[in-house]
Amino acid sequence: MKNLVVGAGLTGAVIAERIASKLNEEVTVIEKASHIGGMHYDYVDKESNILVQPKHLNFLHTNSKFIWDYLNKFAKFQPLAFRPLVCIQGINATMPLCLLTLHEVFPEDFAKMLENKLIAKFGYNKKITLADMHRNFDDDLKFLAEYFYENVFKPYTMKQWGIPEHSVPDCSDTYYPFDISMDDRYFKEKYQAVPVCGWTNMIENILKHKNIKLKLNTDFASVNVDKFDRIFYTGSIDEFFDYKHGELPYRSVDVVLDDNLTDLNGQTFNYPFNFDFIRANVYKKVLPNSVYTSDKDIVGFEYIEDFELGKNERFYPINNPQSQEVYRKYVEEAKDMYNLYFAGRLGEFKYYESDELVTRAFETVARLIDSGEEDETVEEVILQTESEESIEE
Repeated sequence: MKNLVVGAGLTGAVIAERIASKLNEEVTVIEKASHIGGMHYDYVDKESNILVQPKHLNFLHTNSKFIWDYLNKFAKFQPLAFRPLVCIQGINATMPLCLLTLHEVFPEDFAKMLENKLIAKFGYNKKITLADMHRNFDDDLKFLAEYFYENVFKPYTMKQWGIPEHSVPDCSDTYYPFDISMDDRYFKEKYQAVPVCGWTNMIENILKHKNIKLKLNTDFASVNVDKFDRIFYTGSIDEFFDYKHGELPYRSVDVVLDDNLTDLNGQTFNYPFNFDFIRANVYKKVLPNSVYTSDKDIVGFEYIEDFELGKNERFYPINNPQSQEVYRKYVEEAKDMYNLYFAGRLGEFKYYESDELVTRAFETVARLIDSGEEDETVEEVILQTESEESIEE
């Protein structure tokens, strides 16, 4: 069988590697860009040795030892915790919102009173929402919910999704989380890390297989698909069908780099209200244990904007009843096409974290493997094939 994988991002690379190694079949991977990696693309700045992620800041965070072990075959990871900050009325405070945040933005006596009320009402080490706070009969907790709603959730939502104020959910309906704990880690999973040499280097290693042929600067439209038995498409599903049911809406990310800044104390600063950019990523602080050859920092300022065909790249899918109906039509269309598989953020019109992209790639290839048991789940097939691989090694 000859296989075509469209897109050399994380999903496409893992799909190709699984087919090449587990099925021992030929795989051609095409990528319309001049580099691999997709939104995981990064590079090392030659002057400073700083790993720059110019499209989006990506962390691996997962509870799956299976995914952790798999990716560690292709890269060395530096364990670390992501601890971003959020600017609240001029104060850089802990994000996620938690008990620490209270003591950073309020006078100590008032913060302690709010802390005691939250613990008494909900318990310690609990995750609640601003809506949970707001629906209380306690005026202090209602104030706290409204304070974070007005200074974090509402302006952040408007900037992230480009929506007017009247379209933002009311405070009593918001899902925005608050952690009743002193844990200031943004992610809570067991395994948290960044590949030391970068995501692009890791993806290069994933694609290094004798059965895989990579072609850059290659558009899908230029390929003779009749030469292939299967197609795995990680591009946008609406583009594949030439937008016959309409264009799926996305928000895009434009990262503007500045290498003239120094001494910034933090990995990421979020700006819900201030400035036009939504966050600033300090790349030197992402891998703090690396050896750097310059005093400078490189900072990526993220601007969120609407996706426009031919101008920028798709990133965050805009999910609403209208867009889901359009997507459903494309899914129905795809069901009639033999040996065509859509996967990844764009292929499935869904935002996935890095570990979820790997899982989706495994699940896609697992469906090609005859498990021999009709009631065996995709997850069981994945674990079975990985177990067999470990024995072979």
